[in-house]
Amino acid sequence: MPQADYLNVSDARVYYVTEGQGEPLLLLHGGLGSVEDFASQIPALAQHFRVIAFERTGHGHTADTSEAFTFESMVEQTASFIEALGLKAVNVVGWSDGAIVALLLAISRPDLVRRMISVGGLAETMAQSAETRGWIESMNAEKFPQEFVSKYGEISPDGPAHFSVVLEKTKKLWLTEPHIKDEDLSKIKAPTLVLAADKEDLPIEHTIEMFRAIKGAQLCIVPGATHFLMSEKPELTNSVMLAFLGEHNDAEQAK
Repeated sequence: MPQADYLNVSDARVYYVTEGQGEPLLLLHGGLGSVEDFASQIPALAQHFRVIAFERTGHGHTADTSEAFTFESMVEQTASFIEALGLKAVNVVGWSDGAIVALLLAISRPDLVRRMISVGGLAETMAQSAETRGWIESMNAEKFPQEFVSKYGEISPDGPAHFSVVLEKTKKLWLTEPHIKDEDLSKIKAPTLVLAADKEDLPIEHTIEMFRAIKGAQLCIVPGATHFLMSEKPELTNSVMLAFLGEHNDAEQAK
């Protein structure tokens, strides 16, 4: 079972869980998510790695602040979290918003990323369809699945009423960021796997463009799955992740 704790990171009291032994493997959850985003991954990954998953400001058990959500601040918090644990380069798996954070971390802080897996990632917000952007603009707490809203209220130190605040901050983030250029993606040095589903709302052409921009990257498209591929196809996604991480571990040891 994962062990839960809090860590002081800059001005935040950050919630995180750990499980397993070995090389550190950092998991970065999605927008409006929590460490539970990886409920189907942690047991399998922890058999091979020291899995660490933390919750960013305003997510899960970590309290919100008055600051807006930006990917820059999320990357800074992620880097600070890694350093606060006394770690150096770690393996990173990010899903959705977490994938964007992982990509930007690999670009800005290559010293902290050993290997990286981007799951359902996005490099350019305007690559989303007009339909998807329209759905984001229309989001409100009343339209959201109440099970999701209730779960937020159960674990957030800010209470259930704060969900509407976090949702509004997330909407602004999703409609205005990210803007990662191909030339920036080409700066990524860490071995990278771009993992996505064939039924993502994001056009598959954008995923392929990201893959081609990252030098030496690998690409895997999971069939019959949506953006929630990790919970829909856990055995397949876990095996792909472990194969990628194991392959590059073997290559490093052979040097």
